[in-house]
Amino acid sequence: MKLWSRGLGTTEISMDFRSYKVVKDPETGNVHIIGTMKEPVNWEFRITMEPDDIPGFIKMALNLSVLSMGIRNVYKYITYLLHRTDFEPPDGENLEEKVNAAYNQMMRRTRGRSA
Repeated sequence: MKLWSRGLGTTEISMDFRSYKVVKDPETGNVHIIGTMKEPVNWEFRITMEPDDIPGFIKMALNLSVLSMGIRNVYKYITYLLHRTDFEPPDGENLEEKVNAAYNQMMRRTRGRSA
């Protein structure tokens, strides 16, 4: 997947969802998608999916273009399943802890300024 926004200017970020981790937040029940973008930047990130996101997510998943692309490329999912260990983080790296610690540090600092 490629990500671009006006704030990135001419930079386009590549994202590989095969190597991201999906975890449930025990406090809220929300789902976190945690990972690292590698090219052209090296950013850890956390995406939080909330219940209000489900209708839009289903809308996107049921879009004819997305369904068609999924059906045409289902073999890539099978290939991924056979080689999924290639997409796991290096031994000893706990990306979830690293991302959550950075998120908590940044959010505390940001909220402290505006209070």
